[in-house]
Amino acid sequence: MLGDWQPLRRAGWVLCVSTSLCAGSAAVSQPVAYSHKQHIALGLRCLDCHSSADTGAAATIPSVEKCMLCHAKLATGKPEVKKVIAYAGSRREIPWQRVYGFPPEALVRFQHAPHFRAGIDCARCHGDMTRVATAERAVRHDMGTCLSCHRQYKATEDCAACHY
Repeated sequence: MLGDWQPLRRAGWVLCVSTSLCAGSAAVSQPVAYSHKQHIALGLRCLDCHSSADTGAAATIPSVEKCMLCHAKLATGKPEVKKVIAYAGSRREIPWQRVYGFPPEALVRFQHAPHFRAGIDCARCHGDMTRVATAERAVRHDMGTCLSCHRQYKATEDCAACHY
């Protein structure tokens, strides 16, 4: 069966390698200088803000309402928190720029929940957020990194598990 998928596997690899889909990127300019490092140092965990990572396909970027659960009262005088308060006051979501994701042409169907249930630490795919002041792509995702991890954890290597 796997032999039938070889041309597709090669095509997917070529697509990934021949485009910038999987290349690393520098820090992305964000509307608010959110610091993962600072929030983790305060005791927050990934799931505190990315609340659907353990149950859904996407980890989701937190809404401004979620930020305001704390920042309605905490650190309200800090310049970056003032920006968050302004977005909330105008009933607008913060226009965060995604750092990770697969473009449609990659034909990847990634789901966070099964990886969470398998005990894969967030840092494996997102890097050590305890050291990151601003969101940046710390881990390069390509077919090789994904297959290496699947092999290490004895997860399926069936193309249809991740590609459609």
